[in-house]
Amino acid sequence: MSGQFSTRVIALMPAAIAINIVLGYTIQTLLKLPIYLDSIGTILVGVLAGPLAGAATGILSNLIWQYAPGIGGGTIGPFAITAGVIGLLAGVWGWLGVYRSRPASGSQLALAAGVAAAIVVLIALPILNNPAYTDPNIGGYPDWVYTAAIVIAAVAALVVAAFIYVRRDLAGLWVAGAGVVTGVVAAFVSAPISAIVFGGVTGSGTDLIVAALRQGGADVFSAALGQGLFSDPIDKTITSFVVFLILVGLPPRVVARFPAGDRLVTTEGAT
Repeated sequence: MSGQFSTRVIALMPAAIAINIVLGYTIQTLLKLPIYLDSIGTILVGVLAGPLAGAATGILSNLIWQYAPGIGGGTIGPFAITAGVIGLLAGVWGWLGVYRSRPASGSQLALAAGVAAAIVVLIALPILNNPAYTDPNIGGYPDWVYTAAIVIAAVAALVVAAFIYVRRDLAGLWVAGAGVVTGVVAAFVSAPISAIVFGGVTGSGTDLIVAALRQGGADVFSAALGQGLFSDPIDKTITSFVVFLILVGLPPRVVARFPAGDRLVTTEGAT
């Protein structure tokens, strides 16, 4: 396990942490969208290096963000636990070879593209059908947020399906599945933190979903869990696929030099 913290991994971690903080702060605090996008660096390190390196990246991201000058002091710190679990799972997916290319053709390829797109649409529907967006008397979101959610879901579904079909690679379907599982786990880990520590209010764009569920009669924990199950699966699916696109864009020989690199590329691709 100590081999996960090679020189390359240690060099990558600060950049990954910076990506997490910059994107997370922009999406959650400035734009207040109902997703996070603060785990791209965490999942990237986890997939390339392993569970411990991924967990460390996630935990450090949240702790550094909590105390960063100018943008710190919010509610992100306690969710370092969730970030660590996300990194841990990313490492597991990396070791299992989920992100490894799986060439395919014909009907198998078309079916995989359709299923992957359907997964994205299905996990986005709870957000799009939530009264926090559709009823201004409940949610309070501006109209553009609902439109942005639709656009994000549609683009994500199209990109995943197109990638699988054009590149003739089934790995996109596996990555989408891993993203959904990661999102569900993250929701269950985050719910008690949000409910107990913050009463369900974290200052991000997801607070209005919690408020809508509370107005519908849910208790604090149920509302926090419901919000997580709305937001986390689509967020982690998008995030996982972004990481997959990054890995595809890297030269195989570079990927192969990381601790889990042999699980991500074929022997031929690593030469």
